[in-house]
Amino acid sequence: MRHVVYLGGITASGKTTAAKKLSDLLGLPVYQADMAYSAIAQWLHYPKADDLVMPEKWGQIPRFGGWKHEAYKSLIGQERGDFIIEGFPLYFEQDRQLISQVIGGHWATFFRLKPPVEVWLGWAAKKFGKPHSSKDYDKLQSYFEPPAQHYEIADFGVLLAHCEPYQRVGLTDEKWRRLNLKGLRGKTVLDLGCNSGWIGEYCLKAGASRVVGVDCNWRYLEEARERGLETKLLNLNDLSSITERFDLVLCLATFHYLVDKASFIKECARLGRRLVLEVPVAQEPGLKLVKKNDYFIPTADLVLDWLRQHFKKVLMAGESVAPDDSYRLIFKAS
Repeated sequence: MRHVVYLGGITASGKTTAAKKLSDLLGLPVYQADMAYSAIAQWLHYPKADDLVMPEKWGQIPRFGGWKHEAYKSLIGQERGDFIIEGFPLYFEQDRQLISQVIGGHWATFFRLKPPVEVWLGWAAKKFGKPHSSKDYDKLQSYFEPPAQHYEIADFGVLLAHCEPYQRVGLTDEKWRRLNLKGLRGKTVLDLGCNSGWIGEYCLKAGASRVVGVDCNWRYLEEARERGLETKLLNLNDLSSITERFDLVLCLATFHYLVDKASFIKECARLGRRLVLEVPVAQEPGLKLVKKNDYFIPTADLVLDWLRQHFKKVLMAGESVAPDDSYRLIFKAS
């Protein structure tokens, strides 16, 4: 099945630049949904194609849905491979359905580019040569009709910095055995640093009712979504946008990358009733944190101290396995 990346955003949100950069990185062609509306304007001798994008105009033109279908067919109907499509019209469910009708079955990754309002005001003024207001921003954003699964991002740099395809390493069955996760039936799970979602898939097979995977790499998340996980594109150094609470929080082979490890554990206590943490630990005597490459590895005692500040019951549950020479321990807290 082919893969289509949708980049939706209001005007001056950076979506065209993002699509071009992503195209250069992944080697995929780019199509602009706005071109479909330009074609309709030409066919109908309509003076201003931009006006046709707004839903309030659609009812004023007979058979407008049919015109859009023909326009998308002309734009992307001959494409047989993966591609990127960007534009404000991708905000609308009608357009997404029409695209699906034109190209048939496909796997879709949908991004909503939503820069902060103060950033957008600067970009819009530069693009149009006149100032805009926050009311303009709010009105345009109000048109958004979110698809069932989409990633909202403020900075398109995340599209480019974290999109390496995942090379699965072995040991997953053995790691799952050593984690020894019990009582998952009917429970909700938050997997922080979920990678391609393999551990979440194990949880679902063990009876978990719902698994939400969080990662900063959207290519990983797409694999996780195929495995049945709900997914969130986030940097684990800032989890403030997650407000619900889960029965279990997992953080496996990710903790050592975090900037403020103590604050992260505090966040885990806010997000979950139980926490399972797999951590590479340092074994150098007299040191609490040991630098390795570009990150710091804590000792087991330091991890225990952090956990005891926020959880009543803390256990060092045994040794994990790793694809490298790191020494990894499993900690459980509730």
